[in-house]
Amino acid sequence: MDNFCSERFDVIVVGGGHAGCEAALAAARLGCSTALFTLNLDRIAWQPCNPAVGGPAKSQLVHEVDALGGVIGRLADAHAIQKRMLNASRGPAVWALRAQTDKRRYALGMQRLLQEQPNLSLREAMVTDLLTTGSRGGGNLRIHGVETYFGSRYGAEAVVLTTGTFLQGRIWIGGRSQSAGRAGEAAATGLTDALQRLGLEMGRLKTGTPARVERSSVALEDLEEQPSDAADRYFSFDPEAWISGPQISCHITRTTAATHQLIRDNLHLTPIYGGFLDAKGPRYCPSIEDKIVRFAEKESHQIFLEPEGLDSPELYIQGFSTGLPEALQLQLLRTLPGLEHCVMLRPA
Repeated sequence: MDNFCSERFDVIVVGGGHAGCEAALAAARLGCSTALFTLNLDRIAWQPCNPAVGGPAKSQLVHEVDALGGVIGRLADAHAIQKRMLNASRGPAVWALRAQTDKRRYALGMQRLLQEQPNLSLREAMVTDLLTTGSRGGGNLRIHGVETYFGSRYGAEAVVLTTGTFLQGRIWIGGRSQSAGRAGEAAATGLTDALQRLGLEMGRLKTGTPARVERSSVALEDLEEQPSDAADRYFSFDPEAWISGPQISCHITRTTAATHQLIRDNLHLTPIYGGFLDAKGPRYCPSIEDKIVRFAEKESHQIFLEPEGLDSPELYIQGFSTGLPEALQLQLLRTLPGLEHCVMLRPA
């Protein structure tokens, strides 16, 4: 099998998000020759949605990954621009550390760790097929490598798939959609078909992201400030990794009656309520449409304005993901106090 493989590794990891980076580092540290394949080396650990780590339930996972030798916790500590302890009014068992990280600095920090890790190689390519021997029916099916879009083959004793949203991904804005792994990046094709040929059942999950607005266009001075209150708390258990950088504030606004009415009037234009899309989404991250429909009795919902980095002009509008058409999104944003004159840099 080595004869037709461009290279051979003990482990191949497909995907360069949080999970892929941790898997590749763990395998390499165990002494396995490891390759991490990703569609774009510059977008490793990019945090395309909200560049935040931790929060309820998730902070416990970050602590556990750190205890197992992972790096997400120490990187989040090093590149946090705001830290808060959630559920602090309750017992310590449910305290949840949450860090807003600097998106660019976090990604560069992870890329540096990967590049410096012995036994680990990085490859930019789209993996489209799995090399196998035997058969599932015969009980001897075995994966021994991957094939890329342009036909190169790479051998491996084990293949780890951490592909995230990219497998035949599509993005929807209103009633329009396009193939994409995430905004501005191509979807991964081929690998879904390969998995189905192996007898695996595939499904589609839905997630959402809010618009980004230009920080200088928002009247932050008129909004409630939310400063960091946990800069001296850390995800990592290693005191040598306890680093705190500059901290900046997030801000809070709220939806208004005008927000709710605009959403109700245009629900039929969203992918879910308009019937264009039928998919399951995470309970913990509802769209603003879902909030208005499910909690019709509520007059207002809290919205958090979170910087994406120390030097980034973008604010992430936490709690305001939407499927409304782009033409309506700016109008919707401008119903929020402080955002009456905001500039939308990227639609939800």
